[in-house]
Amino acid sequence: MGIELDVAKQKNSREEANKTPGDTPNDVKSNVLEKPHFSGLVLICDDTVMSQQVICTLLARVGLRTVVAENGKAGLEMVRERIQKDEKPFDLIFMDILMPVMDGTEAASKITELGAEIPIIAMTSNITEGELEKYRTFGMPDCLCKPFSTQDLWRVLLKYLTPVSSSVVNQHEERQEKNELQKKLRTNFVKSNQTKYNEITEAIAANDIQLARRLAHTLKGNAGMIRKTGLQSAAAEIEALLKDGKIPIPEDKMNRLQTELMLVLEELRPLLDTISAREVEPLNAEQIRSLFEKLEPMLENINPECVNMLDDINAVPGAEELARQIADYDFESAALTLDELKKKWV
Repeated sequence: MGIELDVAKQKNSREEANKTPGDTPNDVKSNVLEKPHFSGLVLICDDTVMSQQVICTLLARVGLRTVVAENGKAGLEMVRERIQKDEKPFDLIFMDILMPVMDGTEAASKITELGAEIPIIAMTSNITEGELEKYRTFGMPDCLCKPFSTQDLWRVLLKYLTPVSSSVVNQHEERQEKNELQKKLRTNFVKSNQTKYNEITEAIAANDIQLARRLAHTLKGNAGMIRKTGLQSAAAEIEALLKDGKIPIPEDKMNRLQTELMLVLEELRPLLDTISAREVEPLNAEQIRSLFEKLEPMLENINPECVNMLDDINAVPGAEELARQIADYDFESAALTLDELKKKWV
């Protein structure tokens, strides 16, 4: 296929701390010279919208369709339902480790017990040799370290899927796509983390250490995705203390977390102002019908590229809920909402 790969194992996450989703490594010529293209359906089990946004976008760019489950239990049920209906199983599963309801290790072990024989890839920022071995015992033979680059993702895909074609990497195009994704992630971050510090402190006060740790873990990962290493480090420190049961958390540590988060939110606030100031001219009835005709099959096929249609969707009167669901990658709910809107416009 004309694809050259560096077969070295993924580096330890601490060495990759400054990596941004979509980044192209400096040694790209010795890694992947051509972009692989695949055909297939991938299940993403992840409770974080930003993580869903990253991996769904990057998978769509290499031709893969995705289905998103917000926790391990939902993912398990999706696999079980496909087996019961004699439908083709997923070609690959990416499994976040820390999730509510059912975590990644439990979900992976239960999916393995179903005999589905689907490769399950762990996704986490906690990646040591000991952790990797533990994931293997739960049925996850490989791991994708957060935050990851397109090259990291391609290496994993090429281990478990056969590409149907390849194309020369257009570095200018890759750079533009990376910048576009980074802007979307930063906008998402500032929208969804306004109350995050209070959520963490309230969970600690309620002695819900598991929730507090998961919130800190998610904040750490999201900060890494948008290159905010100060916040990433502060959240990692809180997560480690919670993991070790060192309660109460020292005041200076919590103060640092609050300060770092406030600095990031303040820096990114203009992104929200830009969204608020944007004037959207409503679409007419014919434009709305045309938009819905394009959108319906995309939602049916769980195509994450429909997020690129949000500007047009926001120009449809009464489509605020539909836009929110698509922005959150909740395509199943979005399909139901679209059905209701069609009754009015089609």
